[in-house]
Formats: sequence, C-alpha cells, structure tokens
Amino acid sequence: MLKSRNLNLFQSQPTGVWYLILLSMWEYFSYYGMRALLILYLSEALLFSDRHAYALYGAYTSLVYMTPMLGGIIADRFLGDRNTVVCGAILMIIGHIILGTTEFSLGLYIALAFVVCGYGLFKSNISCVLGQLYQEKDTRRESGFALMYVGGNIGSFIAPLCCAYVANKWGWHYGFGLAGLGMAIGLAIFYFGRRHFIDIEKPDSKLFDHLGKLKFVGIGAIVIASIIAVAIFTVILQRLWVGWLLFFTTIVTLYFLGKLFLRCAPEQKRRLIIILLIMVFGLIFWAFDQQGGSSISLFIERNVIKQLGTVFIPAANFQSLSGAGVLIGGLFIAWLWRYLHRNGIHMAALLKIAIGMLVLTMGFFFISWSARLAIPTGHVSMLGVVLGMVLISFAELFIDPIALAEITRLNPANSVGFLAGSYMLITGSFANYLAAKVATLTSVATNGQHTINLRIAAQHYHATFHLIVIVALFATILLLVTAFLVKLLLRK
Repeated sequence: MLKSRNLNLFQSQPTGVWYLILLSMWEYFSYYGMRALLILYLSEALLFSDRHAYALYGAYTSLVYMTPMLGGIIADRFLGDRNTVVCGAILMIIGHIILGTTEFSLGLYIALAFVVCGYGLFKSNISCVLGQLYQEKDTRRESGFALMYVGGNIGSFIAPLCCAYVANKWGWHYGFGLAGLGMAIGLAIFYFGRRHFIDIEKPDSKLFDHLGKLKFVGIGAIVIASIIAVAIFTVILQRLWVGWLLFFTTIVTLYFLGKLFLRCAPEQKRRLIIILLIMVFGLIFWAFDQQGGSSISLFIERNVIKQLGTVFIPAANFQSLSGAGVLIGGLFIAWLWRYLHRNGIHMAALLKIAIGMLVLTMGFFFISWSARLAIPTGHVSMLGVVLGMVLISFAELFIDPIALAEITRLNPANSVGFLAGSYMLITGSFANYLAAKVATLTSVATNGQHTINLRIAAQHYHATFHLIVIVALFATILLLVTAFLVKLLLRK
C-alpha cells in the first residue's frame, strides 16, 4: 500500500503526480509554442517553398519522436528516469536559447538538433517516472496519466497565444525565446519537488558514486555525448536524411521488440500484442493528427478569414485549439475512467483507441467541409476549422494516455523505457514522417510570402482532408473488428 503521507486530497493521487503535471505543462508550453511558429517562420520569414518547409518541419518532428527510444535505453541502462528527464530539459532550453538569438542559417539546424536531443531524453522518461509512482494494479494509474496529459495541454493551449503575440509584436526570435523560458520554469519546479521522487528506482551505473550522485567522469560523458549527438542531428536536418535514419531505426527497434517478445511470459506476450496493435493504429491516428501544425496551419494562414469582429487572430493562435480540446474533455475523461473502474466496467484499450479514431474522423470532416466552401472564393469562415481542430485534439485523450498506461503496467524485463520509446518512435517519429508526406499533397506555388492562387490552394486542401476522412473512417471500422476479435481470443 502507498503511504498516506504520499497522498493528497485530489483523487488521492501521489503528491509527485502534481509536480509532474506542472513539469509537463511547461514542457508542452515549450514544444507547442515553438511548433506554432515553426512552419510559419520557415515559409514566411525564411521564404522556404511549401515542399521544403514541410520536409524540414517533418524531419524535425520525426526526429523529436525518434530519439525517445534512445532516451529510454539511456535511462534504463545508465542515468535512470529522473536524471534523464533533467538532462533532456537542459538540452531543450539550450536549443531554444540558440533559436531565439541566432541570426545565421546554421543556427536554425543546431537549435533544432538541441531540441531533438533534449526531447528524446525527456519525453518517454517523464511517463516512466509517473508510472513508478503507482503499484502495478493501482486503478488510479489511467486517471493519473490522463491528468498529466490534461495538465500538459494547459501549456499547449497557452503557448501559441503567448508566443504568437510576442513574435508578432517583437519578432520571431522573441517568440522562440519565450518557449525556452517555459521549459526553464518547468525544470525549476521539478527540482523543488525532487523529494517526492526519492523512491524512484535508481540507476545501477558506474557513472554514479555510492551515494547515487553523478561522478565528474559521468558529467563529462554526458556533455561529450550530447555534443556528438547534436552534431549528428544537425547534419541529418540539413541533408534531410531522416527517411534513411528512420528506416534503419525502425528495423533495429523491431528486432529488439522481437527479442523482448520471446523473453516474455505467456501472459505478458498477450498484453504486448495489444500494445503492438495500439502502436499500429496509433501510427495512422498521429499521421493525420499532426496535420494541425503543418497543412492545417497553412490552410488557416491562406484561406481562413481570421478577423473576428474588430480583432485579428494570427494563424499561430489557432494552435491553442489543440490544448483547448484536451482541456474541455480531459477532466471529463479522467473522471469517466475512474467512474467505470469503481463500477466494475473495464473498457478494452483497443475500444478506447477506436473511439478516438472516430472522433478524429469527425474533426477532419468539418475541416474538409471548410476547405470545400473555400474553393469558390478562396476564403472561408473559421467556424468549421475551429470545431474540427477541437474534435481532433479531444480525440488525443483516447490515444496516448491509454497507450502509455498500458506500457508502464506491462514493464517486461524492466524495459519500460524502451517500450515507451518504441511507442514514441512508431506513433511519433514514423507518424510525423508520414504526416509530412501527406501535407506535401497540399503544396501550392508561392511568390515570396503570397500564395499565387487561393482557389487552387483550397482545392488541394479539400482533396487531401477528404482523403484523410475516408482513410480514418476505414481504420475505425477495422479497429472495431480487431478489438472484437481480440476479446474473443482472450476469452479462450
């Protein structure tokens, strides 16, 4: 049993959960504040073509989700979850500082490389820290993950509003710098709450002394490894070699997943199969969901009327709708899972994923409808886009929190970090790479900052978004059938 002093009044969650929620909130502020500006910065400030902007944006977001697999291994074998989270936050802060101060083109790639490395160390391991606050069969686990997801999305709601305002008023670099400041605040909060994580499993590594503190040689190894990693990812981003790297990384990951499967006990194998199915359908979900930061963002910039009365709303501000959708539905979802558990109702993870896929389909239906209405004149009101983006973000609550809760519950052979990183690779890195390919279908000719023909642009957007609706609906039906078959097999 958990000690009563580690509980608080809010749903009796471990106290450490609330520090992780605040850390997650500021990490989301950092990432989504930068993401809201990035595609617009590449196309409007640097005057990249649509294809080049989509390619670099996709390469960056793909690498962001590829590196958590390596971060999970580093945490499992060398640094432990807590220390890896701290190192990741520091690297992200450095990346934002460079992006907020540099004036030369190479600085863009170096800054993105720092963020990529930091995100890799941070993202999967914060979930592992949260998972270790619960016992294996603790029914509060899913609610805890949902609460952290909601808390994080407070940051993703606020960040585009704040960073876009600062960028519009004082310049792009100040907007990027504000995103970095958010990560620094989150790291400070985590440091002050460190006493609530003293029972988290400590790493068994020669990098630490007998008191569990990093040796001088350990700090040096971390610095050298970080410099090498940043240099490598800088070249990969410049050359757009992500496709080859992703192919190699995916093959290696599948190999180790296969080895892990063979080591698992029969019961764990069945649960691991469910997680692998979640990864496959999560790949489809996130390849479409991630259009929000690329093709949907440029659709809003070019074709959506952004005037609301006398107020002009910058395109980057619409990214706050993603956080709004999670906030509106997140607390309800956390309550719902808790209510179902109390009443002995256990909804299968695959069924929850299917609900999320259906809501995603509905969201893209409204966005596709908006693009169709824009074809005659080149412009459309924001109503359909707003509704669609809120629905898409609400759908996320049925995906990541469910998957990560399953992964931390499974934890075969003490490889929870690797599994969480593998999930990020498939549903994050590979999905973002595919998302860039999907977004490229909407590419149109531009002249500097201006689109040559807005009606043709609307046709491209409508064709792509309509295709997404069809594929997502088919995936939803297939997932429901799969969930039904899995339930039948588990009964035998």
